[in-house]
This record gives sequence, structure tokens and C-alpha cells, in this order.
Amino acid sequence: MKKLLFFSIFMIFSSGLITTLAYEPDKSDALETLADQSLQFAKVDRRDEAEQLLQSFSDKFYDVAVDSSKYTMDEINIITIAYEEALETVQNKQKTNDEVIAEITKFRLALDAVNSEGAPLWTSLKDSIISAAGETKVSIQKQDSIAFQEKLNRLLSIYHILYPSFKIDVTPERFQQVDSQITFIDQYRPQVFSDQSQSDIISLEDQLLDIFEEAEKDDADPSLWWVIISTGSIIIMTLSYVGWKKFKANDNQVHTRKKNQDF
Repeated sequence: MKKLLFFSIFMIFSSGLITTLAYEPDKSDALETLADQSLQFAKVDRRDEAEQLLQSFSDKFYDVAVDSSKYTMDEINIITIAYEEALETVQNKQKTNDEVIAEITKFRLALDAVNSEGAPLWTSLKDSIISAAGETKVSIQKQDSIAFQEKLNRLLSIYHILYPSFKIDVTPERFQQVDSQITFIDQYRPQVFSDQSQSDIISLEDQLLDIFEEAEKDDADPSLWWVIISTGSIIIMTLSYVGWKKFKANDNQVHTRKKNQDF
């Protein structure tokens, strides 16, 4: 799918018209309100309303993004992709509501990442992803391949939601490091599982802790704590299902491996 919104914004940047447009500070707040409301509707399985709010986001984001002092082109690209993935998921009737919630949450956190002046909302997922990493280590210790697949899939599901926010807020060097580690762990699961020292997961855990500790140096806006609490509960509820679904999709492959190697 062509990134029409991103392309339109890019054309305005390129044309130089941007210098004639004034930015209104409250517009970014309106964007976050739309994202929040869409997420709330998704939580109660009202997809039509969630989709309508996402649809209305496009034009309003266009108005804000044309001010070059507000967003960089990289940020616009990241937000556009997260937005389109959320919209496509809402519109896909084959997607479960948990998947819809996860995608809108990912979009909502990314939007906050470009607007937040304090600790970003994505830091609320620290406990969830560190806990998932710890559970993955335990499954390696116990040599429980089924639990390993399930816990690792949950870890990857949380990282998927954090991915655009990390691209926005984390330094390119640190982001590349953690993303490469995630890719390695996912692609070389048998090797990771057979390593009793759990060195790959421990390395990932340390990298994630560094990222969260750096982001948490600033205090979060007290008015946003209700969003953080709500987001955390959504993640706990949703990702257990999303991770399980991904695990089930790979279940046959896991059992096939077990027949061919001591996984």
C-alpha cells in the first residue's frame, strides 16, 4: 500500500510552502485525543467508531505535520506507517479485537513519543517486556521448548508494539543494537534455546533496561497516568493472546523440529 499521507506531506516539505504555514500548539493535543478515543472504542469492540476516529486523524495530522519545526521527516514516516497499520487492522474483519487493540496501542504510543516532553508512555511497558524476558530465561533453564516458544512470542509481541516508539526515542546506535538482537533471537531460536547460559536473552534484557532507564530520567506528566495505567492493562490482557496465537501458528513447526532435533 502506498503511503499517500506521507507522500503528500513530503511534497509540501519539498515545495517550500511549509514556511508560510503557522503551527497551532493545541493541534497535537487533538491528535492524541483522537488516538485515545479510538483506543477506548477498540477496547469495547466498537470497531466502526474506532475506524471513524482513525480516518479523521489523517487530515488533522497533515495539518500539524506541514510545520517542519514540529516533526522531522523520519518521525512523520514512522507515525504514518503506524497509523496505516492500525487502520488496516481495524478494517480487516479477519483480525481479532485483541489484534486491533495491539495495533492501535502501538500507534498511540508512537504518537506520544513524538509529542512527549517528559517520560514517554511507552515506558509503562517496561515491566511487561522485562517480565517476558525473565520468563523466557526460565523456560530455557527448564528446557521446556513449548513454554520457550510461548514466552518468546509474547516478548516479541511486546517489542512489536514498542518498535515505532523505539525508532523515535532511542538513539540510532542503541536501536540498531537491540533490534539486531531481537532479530537474531527470533531467527535462531534453536541455538538460543540450547544455550543454558541464556546469554542472548540476558544481553537483550540488559539492552532493554538501559533504554528504559534512559527514558525514565524525566518524570511523566501526571495528567497522562490514566493513559499509562490503561495501556498497561491492555498490554497484559492482549499480548497473552497475541503471543499465544503466534505460538499456535508456529506450533506445527515446533513439533516438526522436535522430531528432527533435540530442541
